[in-house]
Amino acid sequence: MHRYFFDLDAGTWDARDTIGVVLRDAGAAHAEAVQALRSCALDASRSAGAILAMNVRDETGRTVFRVSLAAQ
Repeated sequence: MHRYFFDLDAGTWDARDTIGVVLRDAGAAHAEAVQALRSCALDASRSAGAILAMNVRDETGRTVFRVSLAAQ
């Protein structure tokens, strides 16, 4: 089990995760990031026309991957 941190970048709005989530592996972290971006995209007031992105970091602070979504 590993702790992953999910930092959201939504244009002029961003949030850095300081708590993280304990997950089985990077595959589970990827699924969590995709689901989180989907939820953000459904909030049209914040994401219409934006590129949403999420940097996923591990316990050391290293970026494991970045997931992005273009909200229309």
